[in-house]
Amino acid sequence: MSSGEIKHESTFIKTTPIWIGTLIIVAIIVASFIFCYYYFLGTISNELNAKQFATKHGFYLACTAKIKHEDRFINNPDVNPIEYVPAKGREEQYKEYAERIYILAINNKVAKIGGTYTGMMKRHQSYNCGTRKARSKGTCSTTNYHITEEQYSALCAGKTVEWYVFDVPLAEATIDVWGDVMTYNAKTFYKYESTLCAKYQQLTGHFPLLSANAGIE
Repeated sequence: MSSGEIKHESTFIKTTPIWIGTLIIVAIIVASFIFCYYYFLGTISNELNAKQFATKHGFYLACTAKIKHEDRFINNPDVNPIEYVPAKGREEQYKEYAERIYILAINNKVAKIGGTYTGMMKRHQSYNCGTRKARSKGTCSTTNYHITEEQYSALCAGKTVEWYVFDVPLAEATIDVWGDVMTYNAKTFYKYESTLCAKYQQLTGHFPLLSANAGIE
């Protein structure tokens, strides 16, 4: 009887440090997230006015973001919490498969300048792959994950999240392929993206907070 009690106490002593270590790690992660969240909100307040910057460069408001009803995601880590709502009159443009340059605005401050050749609906579907479960498995890009988390944090804090878009003009190119002359639509969005990021840097001294590669391939 006594030997059984001693064994039980020994097991408890051995497992206790594991639980303490786990709690410490969780506490550090939570503290880091809170620090990064408030640092981001504090830093982004110094960024350019998104509406003014977007309008100056020919952008239009394409959609806004909101949090889905919690029944759709709160108990399902596979579901992204962000829902995109196309602006009135822009529904068809939002769905189009085309080259676009976009500005992610958080509380009317420029947070990210990006580009896509698949259109905004497809780009947002890609961002929606950035769930916490997918990130924990390492199966989604860090960009998709961080863009989702920053939007979610901002919306939870009562901030606005808007997406401004510029329709990249079609650019035709003609090439000679072993005697066959072909004309095709050239992809040029990354040139627009990198140029706009450079202009932003000239104005502020830095790239937007969430523009990691600044359109540079």
